[in-house]
Amino acid sequence: MINEPDSRDLLTEARQVLLDSLVPDLAGEQKYQALMIANAMGMAIREIEQRAQGEPDATDRSLSQFLAGHQLPDDPSQGEQTLARALRDRRLDGDDPELRSVLKGMTEARLRINNPGFLK
Repeated sequence: MINEPDSRDLLTEARQVLLDSLVPDLAGEQKYQALMIANAMGMAIREIEQRAQGEPDATDRSLSQFLAGHQLPDDPSQGEQTLARALRDRRLDGDDPELRSVLKGMTEARLRINNPGFLK
């Protein structure tokens, strides 16, 4: 059973109403706050879209494979923390091309949600 509209559609419509109907009538601090809300809604929409395409899964798999290959604990809920700890403790070579690839993939995945214009 497919429910239409889905959460992405609802967020998209609500964001558009906010931007088209409410923001133009606001000023000062209220306008700024409404634009922040619209931006957060846009980020949520992009995250939903990314998850639907399986993108976080690919990034998580890449990180898991890297951690396993370096005999580091691979708890899916702690992957980034494990990687950060290993880097802080200098257990990983910062010049490792595989490490750089994993970090680049993680950064790009975040940017596609938080600031997609930066990648253009």
